[in-house]
Amino acid sequence: MMKSVVFFLSLIVYILSDSEPQREVVLFDRADKNRDGQLTRAELDNVYLLFDVDHDHSITSAEFTKDWVVTYAIGNGKEAAKLFSKADVNADGVINKDDLPFVFTYFDMDSDGHVSVNEFLTQWGQLKLEAGLETIDIHLDNNVTTTASG
Repeated sequence: MMKSVVFFLSLIVYILSDSEPQREVVLFDRADKNRDGQLTRAELDNVYLLFDVDHDHSITSAEFTKDWVVTYAIGNGKEAAKLFSKADVNADGVINKDDLPFVFTYFDMDSDGHVSVNEFLTQWGQLKLEAGLETIDIHLDNNVTTTASG
Protein backbone atom coordinates (compact mmCIF):
# COMPACT_ATOMS: atom_id res chain seq x y z
CA MET A 1 0.00 0.00 0.00
CA MET A 2 2.76 2.43 0.95
CA LYS A 3 4.58 1.73 -2.33
CA SER A 4 1.42 2.65 -4.23
CA VAL A 5 1.11 5.91 -2.30
CA VAL A 6 4.75 6.79 -2.94
CA PHE A 7 4.40 6.00 -6.64
CA PHE A 8 1.16 7.97 -6.89
CA LEU A 9 2.88 10.98 -5.34
CA SER A 10 5.71 10.48 -7.81
CA LEU A 11 3.22 10.57 -10.66
CA ILE A 12 1.94 13.88 -9.34
CA VAL A 13 5.49 15.25 -9.43
CA TYR A 14 5.81 13.83 -12.93
CA ILE A 15 2.62 15.54 -14.04
CA LEU A 16 3.48 18.91 -12.52
CA SER A 17 6.97 19.04 -13.97
CA ASP A 18 7.46 21.49 -16.85
CA SER A 19 9.94 19.57 -18.97
CA GLU A 20 8.80 16.43 -20.80
CA PRO A 21 12.18 14.62 -20.54
CA GLN A 22 12.44 15.69 -16.90
CA ARG A 23 9.02 14.15 -16.20
CA GLU A 24 10.15 10.93 -17.83
CA VAL A 25 13.31 10.86 -15.71
CA VAL A 26 11.23 11.43 -12.57
CA LEU A 27 8.98 8.53 -13.58
CA PHE A 28 12.05 6.33 -14.16
CA ASP A 29 13.57 7.32 -10.82
CA ARG A 30 10.36 6.56 -8.94
CA ALA A 31 10.06 3.15 -10.59
CA ASP A 32 13.70 2.37 -9.71
CA LYS A 33 12.91 1.11 -6.21
CA ASN A 34 16.41 -0.13 -5.38
CA ARG A 35 18.02 3.08 -6.71
CA ASP A 36 20.61 1.28 -8.83
CA GLY A 37 19.97 3.40 -11.94
CA GLN A 38 18.37 0.52 -13.81
CA LEU A 39 14.91 -0.98 -13.90
CA THR A 40 14.43 -4.66 -13.32
CA ARG A 41 11.55 -6.46 -14.94
CA ALA A 42 9.62 -6.38 -11.64
CA GLU A 43 10.16 -2.62 -11.30
CA LEU A 44 8.94 -1.96 -14.85
CA ASP A 45 5.99 -4.35 -14.40
CA ASN A 46 4.90 -2.32 -11.37
CA VAL A 47 4.51 0.79 -13.54
CA TYR A 48 1.94 -0.94 -15.74
CA LEU A 49 0.20 -2.66 -12.84
CA LEU A 50 -0.62 0.72 -11.30
CA PHE A 51 -3.23 1.03 -14.03
CA ASP A 52 -5.00 -2.11 -12.78
CA VAL A 53 -7.29 -0.17 -10.48
CA ASP A 54 -9.82 -2.98 -10.06
CA HIS A 55 -7.00 -5.43 -9.20
CA ASP A 56 -8.24 -8.14 -11.58
CA HIS A 57 -4.70 -8.60 -12.97
CA SER A 58 -5.65 -7.26 -16.39
CA ILE A 59 -5.86 -3.75 -17.79
CA THR A 60 -8.40 -2.96 -20.50
CA SER A 61 -7.88 -0.22 -23.05
CA ALA A 62 -10.63 1.85 -21.44
CA GLU A 63 -9.12 1.39 -17.98
CA PHE A 64 -5.65 2.33 -19.21
CA THR A 65 -6.85 5.35 -21.20
CA LYS A 66 -8.95 6.67 -18.32
CA ASP A 67 -6.03 6.40 -15.92
CA TRP A 68 -3.55 7.83 -18.44
CA VAL A 69 -5.72 10.82 -19.39
CA VAL A 70 -7.88 11.49 -16.31
CA THR A 71 -6.55 9.83 -13.16
CA TYR A 72 -2.84 10.52 -13.65
CA ALA A 73 -3.13 13.19 -16.42
CA ILE A 74 0.05 11.89 -18.03
CA GLY A 75 -0.92 12.48 -21.64
CA ASN A 76 -3.72 12.44 -24.16
CA GLY A 77 -5.88 9.63 -25.49
CA LYS A 78 -3.82 9.16 -28.65
CA GLU A 79 -0.68 8.57 -26.62
CA ALA A 80 -2.55 6.20 -24.29
CA ALA A 81 -3.92 4.20 -27.22
CA LYS A 82 -0.48 3.86 -28.79
CA LEU A 83 1.17 2.81 -25.56
CA PHE A 84 -1.64 0.36 -24.83
CA SER A 85 -1.39 -1.24 -28.27
CA LYS A 86 2.38 -1.63 -27.83
CA ALA A 87 1.93 -3.21 -24.41
CA ASP A 88 -0.92 -5.51 -25.51
CA VAL A 89 1.48 -7.67 -27.48
CA ASN A 90 -0.89 -10.58 -28.06
CA ALA A 91 -3.71 -8.19 -29.08
CA ASP A 92 -6.26 -9.79 -26.77
CA GLY A 93 -7.61 -6.42 -25.63
CA VAL A 94 -5.95 -6.43 -22.21
CA ILE A 95 -2.51 -5.93 -20.72
CA ASN A 96 -1.79 -8.80 -18.35
CA LYS A 97 1.08 -10.95 -17.10
CA ASP A 98 1.39 -12.54 -20.56
CA ASP A 99 2.26 -9.18 -22.12
CA LEU A 100 4.68 -7.85 -19.52
CA PRO A 101 7.79 -9.81 -20.59
CA PHE A 102 7.44 -8.30 -24.07
CA VAL A 103 7.04 -4.81 -22.61
CA PHE A 104 10.27 -5.29 -20.72
CA THR A 105 12.03 -6.59 -23.84
CA TYR A 106 10.87 -3.49 -25.76
CA PHE A 107 12.55 -1.19 -23.26
CA ASP A 108 15.63 -3.41 -22.68
CA MET A 109 17.28 -2.47 -25.96
CA ASP A 110 20.61 -4.20 -25.30
CA SER A 111 19.02 -7.32 -23.77
CA ASP A 112 21.16 -7.14 -20.63
CA GLY A 113 18.24 -7.81 -18.28
CA HIS A 114 17.96 -4.20 -17.08
CA VAL A 115 16.49 -0.99 -18.50
CA SER A 116 18.80 1.99 -18.18
CA VAL A 117 17.52 5.54 -18.10
CA ASN A 118 18.85 6.02 -21.64
CA GLU A 119 16.95 2.97 -22.89
CA PHE A 120 13.81 4.14 -21.10
CA LEU A 121 14.00 7.64 -22.57
CA THR A 122 14.86 6.37 -26.05
CA GLN A 123 11.99 3.92 -26.20
CA TRP A 124 9.54 6.34 -24.56
CA GLY A 125 10.46 8.91 -27.20
CA GLN A 126 10.04 6.29 -29.93
CA LEU A 127 6.52 5.54 -28.71
CA LYS A 128 5.68 9.22 -28.88
CA LEU A 129 7.13 9.54 -32.38
CA GLU A 130 5.21 6.50 -33.58
CA ALA A 131 2.03 7.96 -32.16
CA GLY A 132 2.68 11.23 -33.98
CA LEU A 133 2.97 13.11 -30.72
CA GLU A 134 6.27 14.73 -31.57
CA THR A 135 7.74 16.06 -34.74
CA ILE A 136 11.43 16.29 -35.43
CA ASP A 137 12.86 19.22 -37.34
CA ILE A 138 16.39 19.03 -38.68
CA HIS A 139 17.62 22.50 -39.48
CA LEU A 140 20.23 23.55 -42.03
CA ASP A 141 22.68 24.27 -39.21
CA ASN A 142 22.33 20.61 -38.10
CA ASN A 143 20.37 21.52 -34.97
CA VAL A 144 17.57 19.12 -34.18
CA THR A 145 14.45 20.18 -32.31
CA THR A 146 11.42 18.20 -31.24
CA THR A 147 8.01 19.65 -30.58
CA ALA A 148 4.89 18.10 -29.16
CA SER A 149 1.81 17.91 -31.33
CA GLY A 150 -1.74 16.68 -31.00
